[in-house]
Parts: sequence; structure tokens; C-alpha cells
Amino acid sequence: MASHGFWSLGAQNAGGDNNSGSSSPNTPRAWCQAAAQKFTGGIGSKLCALLNVGEMEKAADPAAAKQGESLTESCTCSVKPCSCSKAPVGFSHLYSTDLLPALDGDLKTMTFLQEVVDILLAYIVESFDRSTKVIDFHYPNELLQRNNWELSDEPETLDDILISCRATLKYAIKTGRGAFAHPRYFNQLSTGLDMVGLAADWLTSTANTNMFTYEVAPVFVLLEYVTLKKMREIIGWEDGRGDGIFSPGGAISNMYAMLLARYKMFPEVKEKGMSSVPKLVAFTSEHSHFSIKKGAAALGIGTESVICIKADERGKMIPSDLERRIVEAKQKGYVPFFVSATAGTTVYGAFDPLIAISDICKKYDVWMHVDVMACGQQVFVMSQEPRYPG
Repeated sequence: MASHGFWSLGAQNAGGDNNSGSSSPNTPRAWCQAAAQKFTGGIGSKLCALLNVGEMEKAADPAAAKQGESLTESCTCSVKPCSCSKAPVGFSHLYSTDLLPALDGDLKTMTFLQEVVDILLAYIVESFDRSTKVIDFHYPNELLQRNNWELSDEPETLDDILISCRATLKYAIKTGRGAFAHPRYFNQLSTGLDMVGLAADWLTSTANTNMFTYEVAPVFVLLEYVTLKKMREIIGWEDGRGDGIFSPGGAISNMYAMLLARYKMFPEVKEKGMSSVPKLVAFTSEHSHFSIKKGAAALGIGTESVICIKADERGKMIPSDLERRIVEAKQKGYVPFFVSATAGTTVYGAFDPLIAISDICKKYDVWMHVDVMACGQQVFVMSQEPRYPG
């Protein structure tokens, strides 16, 4: 059966003084009162607004409750379980095939998804509770023993799926960071849970579309266009001119850059392959990301064709060493085609001297790429400073 789920969170803090207008512990108002007291910055009230509490509370007055009783009167069907609208929705005998687009799957789908949302919202609230642990840690074999995560040949019931959802979040790491998030999580990449971003994730998953053409994803294609244009404006490109794409990660972005550099210098490689071009060499800092060599391997250039340039005591590429190695490569008959500078290395967080590297690349007509790593936001800051002209 579907539980009270999210609303039961307010049970321990809500009062039962009916004379003062308070609701019972399991009502939306009770939860909101508890959330508003517990969190600063209006988080509780915002969640209540998100959940449309005002509409939910209409059922709390006597007239609405009486009407609700008539709508949920006991089912009189002789065959159980039945699928009539009077029957409570339970998940122990339901499967994914019972949900939409199955016939009469509307109520089951809405109830199931509401239960999932309850689980997610409860986790969101808990992830902002600074008194909880960052992780309920167990070793791999212990987790496997505690939970049945084996892939069964038989379909799982919806009840089993909900149990797995709860278990997944129970043992997940609370990655939130920020003024009102968990203070004891220290690791790379995760920057906290943004509520609007979360809503966008839910929206895009619900839309369930792909972005190959405007015809199949008109709104998302336009949003991509205006977002990339705004980013180019922030960087400092006049009127946001240029082009760009979103990619799934930094490693493939670096490979895209190497691909573009090779095509710019030798466009015939697209049709004729690597046998049509001379020996190519790329240059990057010895502190750069491993994906530079990984990209060279994937593109058939070869990891041995990536020349690592020395870094100084602060982890920054030494421009004089870069120029020396470019000259050496040309003397051997190789063709320098790509230099990857780094803005925020993985270990030191060092910024290579971009201006000096740019001058060298212009001098020898080599494509310059900047891998912004985990410090991409700094590029926007730097673009606004005179010493870092766009």
C-alpha cells in the first residue's frame, strides 16, 4: 500500500491543537510548519509552495473530508484484487506493465509516481539536515547481502521497485554543499543540489526527447542555442558570435578539440584517414589531464605523439620548454598541430600562462586549446579582467 511517505516527516514536530488551526501530524500544513522551523532561507515554505499545499489542505475541512469519503468508499467487487476506481492502489501485485500506456493505468501510474516523488522529496529534506551522516557506509559484500540487487529473470513488482528506490538513497552519499547543505562532504565535482536544476532534470526526463533536430525537440534546441550564445557573450565574444556544443564530459571535450585541430590543418583526413597526413604531434603540460593522451589514442594519433611539457614549482606549464619542444619536433620532420593548455589542473589547480602559450602557438601556427577542467567558472571571471583579454 502507498504510505504517508513525505508528509509523515512532520509528525514529530507538529502539534495537535485544533483550536489554534493546527493540523494533524500527517497533514501538509504540519510538515510545512516543521520544515519552516527547521530550515533557514525559506526552504520549507518554498517546498510547501512547490507541493501546492493550499490545494491539498482543502481536503482537510469537514465538507471536503465528507466528500472524500464518498469518493473512496469501499469496493464491492467480488474478484480481488480489482481495478475499479474505489479500490485502494497497492503495489505488491502490480508490475510496470500495469502502468501507462496500459488500459486503465492512469490511477496506478499517478499513485506510483507520487510515491516515488515522496521518496525523493524526503531524501532532499534529509540531505539538508546537517545532523545526519554523509554516508551510511557498508563494504560492497555487506551491501549486496543487505539488499537484493540481483537481476532476476522474473519482473519485479512495483513494491519491490519502491524498496530499491529507498535503499538506493539510504546508502547514497549526501553530496550537497553550500550554506544550507551538508558541511561534511568534501570531494570533487559535486557542487550541491540546486532545486531549479533538479526540477529541470525531472522536466527533461519527462519530456523524453532527443536533440538531433529542431523538428523533434524545438524548445530544447532553442534553449541550447540561447544558452551557448549567452556563454559566449560572458566570455567576451562580440555579440555572442561563434558556435559550440554541450558535451557529456571533459574527456570527450578534449578529444573533440583535438579532432577539430587535426581537421583544421588537414581536412582530407576526414575521408582519407591518417595515412594521408604526416606524423602529427601534440603538446600538453606534464600535469595535464590523462584524457589528452586518451584522445590521441582514440583518434589514431597515438599516445607517443603527445609530448609532455615541463611544469614549474607551482604546476604551471613552462612556455620556454614548450617552444623548445615544438622546434625539436619540426626539426625531426613532425608536424605540431595541437597545444593543450590547462586552466585549473587536477592536482595543483594551476593555471598555465595562457597569454605566453598563445603567443607561441601564433608564432608556429599551432591550434591552441584550453582545458578548463574543474575551474571553468574562473574563465568567466578572467574574461572580465584587463590582463586576460577575451
